[in-house]
Amino acid sequence: MRIQEYKVVLDEDGRNVLVKDCSKNYPANRLDNVEDIVKLMKDVFELHRRAEEYVYTICLNTKCRPIAFFEISHGTYNMALVSPREILIRALLCGATNIVLVHNHPSGDPSPSREDNSMTRRVQTAAGIIGIDFLDHIIIGEEVYYSYNMNKRLKDESEDSFVA
Repeated sequence: MRIQEYKVVLDEDGRNVLVKDCSKNYPANRLDNVEDIVKLMKDVFELHRRAEEYVYTICLNTKCRPIAFFEISHGTYNMALVSPREILIRALLCGATNIVLVHNHPSGDPSPSREDNSMTRRVQTAAGIIGIDFLDHIIIGEEVYYSYNMNKRLKDESEDSFVA
């Protein structure tokens, strides 16, 4: 598959537009389970080795094929600011029907914080309102990861479920 990383910039009228940032080849066709997503994020983005928190959104089509990858936030050692607005603008611009949120914990411990839980609820609620399925929020530590979906911490708002 081709990993397409985009950024969003403002055009001359102040509107959000997608701009391709970079692209890479990766030896997979779909991202339909947590292990594949974690492997990709480690292989391509080295998320498990980052010294600060990075938050990415993976935008997928209905067949769980990635449309776009977006770096949403780059924070400090123990936090990154994230707003559902920025995530969903990007998902809408690329035509995603599904999204997965992925971020790292530089401490190596992927246990979700209170802020992680709050952000997950807010993003899932906002995505549901506009008809985008929020499939998972994955936190990557050094050797292990945490999946909200696998731990049954997401509200079941759709008939489709993410293969975990």
